Amino acid sequence: MIKKSLFLIVALYAYASSFAEVVRYGYAPETFAEEEMIAQGTGTNGFCAGMICLDPNNDPTVKRLEGHSIKGVRSYFLNDYKQSRQGRTMIMNAVGSLDAEITTKKCDFVAGWNEVYFDQPIVIGSEPIYVGLQVYELKGTPYPLITYAPADIKGGCWVNLENEGWMEYSQRGTLMIQAILDDEAAPKLENMFYASVEKSPLVVAPSEKFDAGVFFHNMTDQEVSSITLSTIGQGDTEALIEEVTFDTPLAAHEGRMVQMPIRAGAESGVTQWLKLSVPKINGVDTQQVMDGVSTHHVTVDAFNRIPMIEEFTSQTCSTCPFMIYYLDMAMEEYDGPLVYVTHHSGFQKDRFTKPVDEELLYLFGSKQLQNPAVMYDRWVPEGESSPIFFAQLAEHEPYLEQIMAAAIRPAMASVEFDLRYDENAKTVGCTVSGRVGTSIVSAGIPTYLSVYLVEDNIPISDDYFQLGLDGDDAPADLAEKFRHNGVKRHDFTLTLGGDLLTTDENGNYSVDYADIAIDPSWNVDNLKLVGYVCKINKDDIRENGVLNANYKHLTHTSVISVNSDMAQVGFKVTRDRRIVATSEIADFSIFNLQGVAVDKNDALVPGIYIVSFKAADGKMGAKKLLVK
Repeated sequence: MIKKSLFLIVALYAYASSFAEVVRYGYAPETFAEEEMIAQGTGTNGFCAGMICLDPNNDPTVKRLEGHSIKGVRSYFLNDYKQSRQGRTMIMNAVGSLDAEITTKKCDFVAGWNEVYFDQPIVIGSEPIYVGLQVYELKGTPYPLITYAPADIKGGCWVNLENEGWMEYSQRGTLMIQAILDDEAAPKLENMFYASVEKSPLVVAPSEKFDAGVFFHNMTDQEVSSITLSTIGQGDTEALIEEVTFDTPLAAHEGRMVQMPIRAGAESGVTQWLKLSVPKINGVDTQQVMDGVSTHHVTVDAFNRIPMIEEFTSQTCSTCPFMIYYLDMAMEEYDGPLVYVTHHSGFQKDRFTKPVDEELLYLFGSKQLQNPAVMYDRWVPEGESSPIFFAQLAEHEPYLEQIMAAAIRPAMASVEFDLRYDENAKTVGCTVSGRVGTSIVSAGIPTYLSVYLVEDNIPISDDYFQLGLDGDDAPADLAEKFRHNGVKRHDFTLTLGGDLLTTDENGNYSVDYADIAIDPSWNVDNLKLVGYVCKINKDDIRENGVLNANYKHLTHTSVISVNSDMAQVGFKVTRDRRIVATSEIADFSIFNLQGVAVDKNDALVPGIYIVSFKAADGKMGAKKLLVK
């Protein structure tokens, strides 16, 4: 499996004059935001190869280039890989398929852009042509393949790790590889511009606009200040044509992500296509490139899924910290919002146990009560009798896979908080409102709402002890890193297990929960409200499940908002994945997306982090950073 690099700081410059006469083609941009680069490989010693595919059957540009030739490969590296004497570094090409004979030419690569030419050019015809490179990955300079993360281009990322075979990855970004063409091909590459919805939301409403991240790639050697954007979705009878003017023009060969509203297609369904194209740039007709195609779950119930991870644990469970260590690692690596709650039952009661914890033991079904155990939206896998997984795996990937699977499962409800937090009186209450999906309402399926006040980041103490932190198989830093997270401090729910929701004909609901006093021993900065809508059926475990969840922090409710006056305050992520300030500040703190503070001296796992800071002049602000 490909491992993402931990983070890259790269400094690429606009199209350099030394390449001005080189005709090249590919979807890898040359000017971009540095945090959008990812290095890929295994992190171990072994061969590592990457290819891009130029297919005339999918790409009208390649079809237009028929009869022209590919002279060589242009590629970008972060490090030198001078291994040609050992026969380990080379450029490569194959015609027809990657099962065909691969032609190679040994060469050395240096950090930055490289241009290497084949002994014999390849003439572009009617078959796909694969061009790329191979190096021998070293532990000392790992992750040699560089991709541009926002651009998931068809055919843009074929990888062969440790000679185990070629695989195409459609969500790893586009390899920083381009084909060098003959000089006569230049006119066929003029006025080209690519657009696609990237990292799109799973669920959108039919014929409605949604906030999307759109990847724009200026494939020309000129600056582009405005474009005509064509959007057509599955079920649309005609494309929506809009004029887009960029706040800052796109430089030559620049790739850029832009947040903007995009209209979904008219047809409902789970995997409906949406195509973007650009017929004009700067008012001039473009030459056709591949449509930017994305897929969406189109439904009137366009709810944003927030996965809910529930763990059965106990302070006296000696094997629980072992699982929590890797589950925490997976939740930190997952780059979206999620809800995490612990139920202190299933093994022994402890000081965190609430009545609802024992009420939920029915979800074990025919399974024997056992900790550690974890659920993902209470979904019961095919062939299983319970949504509960017993897990003691010494790796985080299986947990991450389960979280990602939960994240793409369509949500069937929304959960929103109207928070009432009185900082002086130390009280908190809320009104929870939202909508239950039409299919659930029309079927008359009862739904239930549960709301907790949860505390994270509770350190070990005499009162808050935890067994199992010093076992023989425990990770070396388990005791140092362990915290009690997802602890229920108060159950607002009036009926044990969940309050039956009353909805109107459209599925709307609203429930008010009275204010409670905040115990002085609770850390307000780590408190949050957690709510979820679920189905409950104790007679049939399969008829249970969390329709959706959400959370809201008491004191970090606005931490993601960035104060525009503080734009000059800068931060960066170092090569060893630490966040450091690049301008003078008084202090700063780092939080993950669950609002839990992390040590700013530690190397961070990949994910999105919020940096809350105080500037030298005392003003407060916040910034969001991506660590890869």
